[in-house]
Amino acid sequence: METKDVILSLRNQLGLSQEELAKAVYVTRQAVSRWENGDTIPNVETLKLLSKVLNVSINTLATVIGVKH
Repeated sequence: METKDVILSLRNQLGLSQEELAKAVYVTRQAVSRWENGDTIPNVETLKLLSKVLNVSINTLATVIGVKH
């Protein structure tokens, strides 16, 4: 599963709008949209926040986008 699919799926499972997720991780709604469209990926600091908000480990998100530990 690609990063865009994981973020979209988890966001929907939690019932969050793009705007709500954006506010929770201190980015714009457009940034979330770009992640979910596969145009960009979140940076490492944002991944840490996403892992908390989406209730998944940072390793899960990092593995999905191919970040080496």
